[in-house]
Amino acid sequence: MLLQSNGTVLVHDEPGSGATTQWWRLTPNADGSYIDGTWSAVASMPAGYAPLYFASAILPNGSMIVEGGEYNGTDPNGVWTNQGAIYNPVTNTWRSVAPPSGWTNIGDAQSDVLANGTFMLAQACGNCTSSSPIASTSEALLNPVNFTSWTSTGTNKADPNDEEGWNLEPSNQLLTVDVGNTPNTELFTPSKGAWSSAGNTTTSPVNAPAYEIGPQIVMPGGNTFVVGAGTSAETSTCTVKTPATTALYHYSAGTAGTWSAGPNIPALGGVQYDSADGPASILPNGNVLIDVSPCLYLAPTHFLVYNASKNTLGQVADPPNAPNDSTYYTRMLALPTGQVLFDDGSNQMEVYTPGGSPLKAWAPSITSSPATVTPSDTYSLSGTQLAGLSQGAAYGDDVQDNTNFPLVRITNTASGTVTYARTSHWSSVSIQSGVSSSTNFTVPAGTPAGSSTLVAVANGIPSQPVAVTVG
Repeated sequence: MLLQSNGTVLVHDEPGSGATTQWWRLTPNADGSYIDGTWSAVASMPAGYAPLYFASAILPNGSMIVEGGEYNGTDPNGVWTNQGAIYNPVTNTWRSVAPPSGWTNIGDAQSDVLANGTFMLAQACGNCTSSSPIASTSEALLNPVNFTSWTSTGTNKADPNDEEGWNLEPSNQLLTVDVGNTPNTELFTPSKGAWSSAGNTTTSPVNAPAYEIGPQIVMPGGNTFVVGAGTSAETSTCTVKTPATTALYHYSAGTAGTWSAGPNIPALGGVQYDSADGPASILPNGNVLIDVSPCLYLAPTHFLVYNASKNTLGQVADPPNAPNDSTYYTRMLALPTGQVLFDDGSNQMEVYTPGGSPLKAWAPSITSSPATVTPSDTYSLSGTQLAGLSQGAAYGDDVQDNTNFPLVRITNTASGTVTYARTSHWSSVSIQSGVSSSTNFTVPAGTPAGSSTLVAVANGIPSQPVAVTVG
């Protein structure tokens, strides 16, 4: 699931037998509700490309990129394809993207959009389908102007990219927890194009036999919460498994941060749980929603909230399908309403509504915006923290559904009708506190005329409203 820059959600159709070329769009209703929203099909992906477990992102021009895939279509065999495609939401069309030079495989790769808007992609492994796959430390940057050519980057990586996740830090570096070189962690510095050590975790959150890890979420203030996938061999009874750990990376401006232990994932009903390839999402109050399941991919799934101020995990209510779910086929997405959209691969989706409120210091702030707008026209808006202080939701490695980009929401004063204006040409997606940036926004045709309010929204936290008249 990926949130588009016009407030709609794109969801890939991945039935249990594999994946399809089809995506669906969820559009909130006139009250801004996703629960009461409507579904519609969008254009199918290029023929022959139906990936499962792939890299993805919303680009600064508002389009969506999809790269690689461990599987393709209904073929049960891993292919680690090097195909890629970009979806244009304005024209409702796809176009294929050639892989970086020499990359015969991309596979179940991680990716991220750097603070300056450049898309960075990992290669999970080289020659992945051979009997002796080659571990890969290769990364590449997509040209942010033509979105067709690639430049190699990422020297000095200490271990292969496979199964690792990336987080954009407030320093504009990327943080990764090494899976093949535990307990080491690394930082990628874009200006140097190189990796360096970020120190050792106090207890490794990596499942050593399976090389799996849980999600990593940057919280307001810069600290990163890393969810563990267990640390010892699995058994069918789950009785010998040691507690799965979590870890905290304490961000420090200008220098490498430090690591401390987070709370262990609890045993529930006498069974040890973890989050191998599991999702998590930031909540507007600064806490983190996660789900956990037992013994590396078994059911059921239970839901926990990490309390950032107390460094504790507490259980919350489960959705209806939780008894049948394992973490690895669940997903989360931070919605503009402050809620979390939850998807478990079935045809049922749920919305989690958290309690609490964000601190005012975490909200975006508008410094310049038009007083009058006309539907179908494009305008510019400036402000601070327009991308928020977190990247939103995350997953173990091969799902990226970041929402650290500006949204513009217009609410008609008389009717209460909510309209999202499509944003594009973001000058920055940095999650650094107080950073100034700008975005264009296009007012949709059909936006109700008259006195209205306008807010910038990032990761479910709105700015203070400003008055705007829709002509």
